[in-house]
Formats: sequence, structure tokens, C-alpha cells
Amino acid sequence: MPVIPAAPDSATLQADAIRVFLDCQGRVRGCDRDFFVTDINFVNWMRDRFDADVQVLVTALTNGGGGTENTVTFIGRRLYEGMVDTLVVNTLPNDPDDKIRRELSRAFKLGLTRYVARSPIASRLQVVYAAPFGQRQQVSAANLKDKWNLWTYTANTNMFVRAEERQRQVNGSLSVSANRSTEKWKMNLSVAGNVSTQTFDIPATAVRDAFTVRNEQRTYNANSLVVRSLSDHWSAGLKLGAGYSDFLNQKLALRAQPAIEYNVFPWTEQTRRQLTFLYNVGPNLYRYQRTTVFDLDQETRFSQQLTASLVARQQWGSSNVSLDWLNYLHDFDRNALTLSGSLDLRLGRGFSLDIRGSAARINDQIYLPRAGNTEEEILLQRQALQTGFRITTNIGIRYTFGSIYNTIVNQRFSSLGSSGGRFAFFFF
Repeated sequence: MPVIPAAPDSATLQADAIRVFLDCQGRVRGCDRDFFVTDINFVNWMRDRFDADVQVLVTALTNGGGGTENTVTFIGRRLYEGMVDTLVVNTLPNDPDDKIRRELSRAFKLGLTRYVARSPIASRLQVVYAAPFGQRQQVSAANLKDKWNLWTYTANTNMFVRAEERQRQVNGSLSVSANRSTEKWKMNLSVAGNVSTQTFDIPATAVRDAFTVRNEQRTYNANSLVVRSLSDHWSAGLKLGAGYSDFLNQKLALRAQPAIEYNVFPWTEQTRRQLTFLYNVGPNLYRYQRTTVFDLDQETRFSQQLTASLVARQQWGSSNVSLDWLNYLHDFDRNALTLSGSLDLRLGRGFSLDIRGSAARINDQIYLPRAGNTEEEILLQRQALQTGFRITTNIGIRYTFGSIYNTIVNQRFSSLGSSGGRFAFFFF
């Protein structure tokens, strides 16, 4: 049921049309602002939410079929304060971006109709209904006969090759997964592997001959997860895993982790906010490639882990913060505490702050080799090194000013980029 606007003159559109700010949070596929600006020409598109009459907030979560559930929330501001509407757009995993952006555009038109109907240009709009062919009954996933029984399978492979005169790099990965989601159950099965090889030809010098350095790192893992929804807030599950890692000195790692989770907010609000507490405990079997610093070639240890996570997607921005505690039960001094997250705040007109990073106190590296690492292994980052902490940070500030109207789309010379493509100027 698309909304078809009559073609207003530009002066009327500029003066009377409602002002809309598009807010796509996270990696929303098909959220192509230039397309929406061109396709929905009966509103004024703002570059800042503080100038808007309506904020269109789009958040996305993976659905049971491997596609995306896009929740589109229309938040009224200024004269429309207090008006809030929500629409949901579901897509398939193999849908092209063009189809997704057209479905989103259709949802935007439907949602904006209520607001445009209260604006001075309401008389210029017409609503057209595209009737279905014949008398076909509307069906849903609940009453469809699905030969796959709601299972979705994904296979992914990647190959990266880089070669120069004195160095070469080859990286290959393969993963296969199966997923099934219903209102009560969630099941995930996955198998993945990655092999990376680097070769460096070191030239001869006056004191030594030429030689070649080769670094190969392999990682293989298999995981399964079964989750049962107990209520609007509680869930229980079991995660099983097996792995091999050169980096972690593990010839074999087996894990079994029963878990329980509580969400302070109902799961019906999961696209907008989540505050979860997840606890898991269980055995871990390790067989090492090299004898560890504790003189062990293999060991079985029980561990417990508690994770508190906050996810919020609101009109002021988005946040994703988690605090994770892990310790081995045989020795409580073997533990790790990690704080990580991201925060995107719209602080004021044209001004936003983006903070991302993590900080960890590490004392759980029971896998470190007793013999230590050679200088070559350290430089090539072949294996994990002993450390008591790990910190990563990224802070960004953005400020935009100028015209609040932004309805012109011009993609000419866009392939050169803002830096002018391959042209560069050097100053000495």
C-alpha cells in the first residue's frame, strides 16, 4: 500500500513538507540514504535529528531464517511530540540490497503517512492499494509447510593471496553453519577453519647469508548451541565446543558449558534495548602442542563465566557495553575481567561522540608454553604472549554545520573519493 505523492513544486516542498531524520543504527543492509532521498520526495530530509519533525530509527537483528528483522520506529518531535509508530520489515539472507532498500522505502512511506496527513501538504497525497491476484489467503511462517523445518544452512569460503618480490601471504577460510529458531527454541551448529601462511625472503648481508622465514597459523573449531526460552525474561541453554589453535598452543580444546540468562527487559523489546546477565559453568579439556608453564601437556579444568551486557538503540544514539568475568575453579587466581563496548552519542545539533574499545585484566593464560617464544615467533605474532592486561581504544568526534536541508543527490566523480583518488600532493 504505497503512498503516491502528487508532484509539488520545489518551493512548496521546501516550506511545507515535514522534516525527517534517518537514523540507521548498526549495520543495516539496504539503508541507502541517497536512494530514500530520491524515492521519497514528499518530505525534507534533515542531516540532524534536532531539526527534524520525525526521526526514523532503523535497527536490525538476525531472524530465524538467517535474514534480517528490521524494526522501523517513527518518533515524533516538535509538533508531533508523543507520536510513536513501529513497523517491521523481514528480509531473506540472499535478498539483494536493492530489494531490501525498496522494502524499507515502502515501510518509510507507510509510516510517514500518519505524520504527513497532519501537515499542510496532506491534500497532495493519495493512497493506492495493490490488491492481490485472486482470493489468496495470507499465510505466515506458523502455518506454512516448510520442507526445511525452519532450518537455514550457510556455507562460506574465502581466499586471500598477496605476493611481492620478497614476501607472500596466503589466507584461506571455510565455514559451514546450520541454524533454527522458533519462539521457544534456538539451535546453532557451526564448523569453521582458517589457515594463514606468510613467507618472507630475507636478503643476505655482510655478516650472514640469505634465508627464508615462514609462518603458518591454523585455527579449527566446531560449536553447537541449544537455547530454550523459559519466559519473557529467562532462558536456559547448553554450548558445546571443540577447537584447535596454533596461537593458543592448543592441539585440542573441548568445552561443555550449561548456561542460564536473564533479561531485565522483555525479549519483545530486543530490537530497542536489552540488559542481560548470562552465567555459564562447565568443564574444559585441553591438550597442548608444547608443555605449558605449569609443566602440563594436558589438563581438565572447570571454569565459570558471568557476563552482563547492555544494548540500547534510542533516538539519542546507541550503546553496547558488556562486563565479563571468567575464572577457573581449581585456582581462583586464574581469572580474567573484561570491559568492552561502543557508545555513539548524538550530543547536540551536528555534534556526535563515538567511543569504542575494551580493557581487560588477564590472569588466565594457562596455555602459555614453558619454553617461551623465540624472537621470530614474537615478531610474527605466532603465539599469544604473556600479559597482565590488554587495552584497545578508539574515540571519534564529529561536528557538522551548514545547511539543514539535504535533499540533493549527486554521485558524479564519487569513485575518486574525497582525497582525489590516485592523485596526491607532497610538501617538503
